[in-house]
Amino acid sequence: MSLDLTALSAYTDENKMPLVRKAILGGKTLGLITVQPDIKSSAAINILEGSAVFQAGACGFNASGTTTLTQRILSVAKIKQNEAICVDDLEAFYTQTMMKAGSYNEEIPFAQLYAEEKAARSAKAIEKLVWQGDTTGSGNLAMTDGLIKLIDAEASVVTGTTKALDAANIIDAVDEMYAAIPEDVLEAEDLHLFMPMEKYRVYTKALRDANLYHYSIADGDFEIMIPGTNVKAIGVPGLNSSDRIFLMEASNAFAGTDLLNEQEEFKIFYADEADEVRVINKFKIGFNVAFPERIVSN
Repeated sequence: MSLDLTALSAYTDENKMPLVRKAILGGKTLGLITVQPDIKSSAAINILEGSAVFQAGACGFNASGTTTLTQRILSVAKIKQNEAICVDDLEAFYTQTMMKAGSYNEEIPFAQLYAEEKAARSAKAIEKLVWQGDTTGSGNLAMTDGLIKLIDAEASVVTGTTKALDAANIIDAVDEMYAAIPEDVLEAEDLHLFMPMEKYRVYTKALRDANLYHYSIADGDFEIMIPGTNVKAIGVPGLNSSDRIFLMEASNAFAGTDLLNEQEEFKIFYADEADEVRVINKFKIGFNVAFPERIVSN
């Protein structure tokens, strides 16, 4: 006689390790650009531009120079997430060990972890929406127009380079972007070269391969000062797979919302009539730039 174990599945202890959430890249751009709260539908970015016209000193008054007031509209889209969870379904799996005794299952046993995962996923989706949103598209990106579409629609945007962003050309491409900065923008204190994270890696490797070891990392988080300039190159997840780079003042880009950090708030409650836990997240968001003529694009 011998043991016949063919009817058994290999043992896996599913309760040994705690439930963990998958790490993902979250939002980055919203922490850099100008965020304007208290917008229910749309608001104006009010712009004042003046001139300085000198005259020879003499008696009398001769008016000269102009001050111009203009506006650009920042509209926000209303966005929501709804999810329903039948907690009873968790009783048949390893998750039963996390649940309270009794048959009235009125809460998610891992609610905190669940909320953190939802917030992180939302941050990642919004980060991509900031740049690649397009209302003519589909899915999450169709909620509102992002900065790429909005900037590309402006004729006054400066074209900095047409070179491919590959290992052979990316240093020259970045240098051309810098050389194309308008003169009155050159001394700005918050100039950023926004690029996809994969292009940032190509760029920094190209610097190393060129033996430019004197370059300095700004913060170590996909950020580096472009050697010999006042411009910080920064890799942002929202531009990933886009093959686009933008050099501009971070303060020139705007994100509008109704309530700050509202996209991170999830209401989780038990619905008696449906015997399920429901999750609601609602927020408003939209984007625009104030001065297209101060932006350099590839």
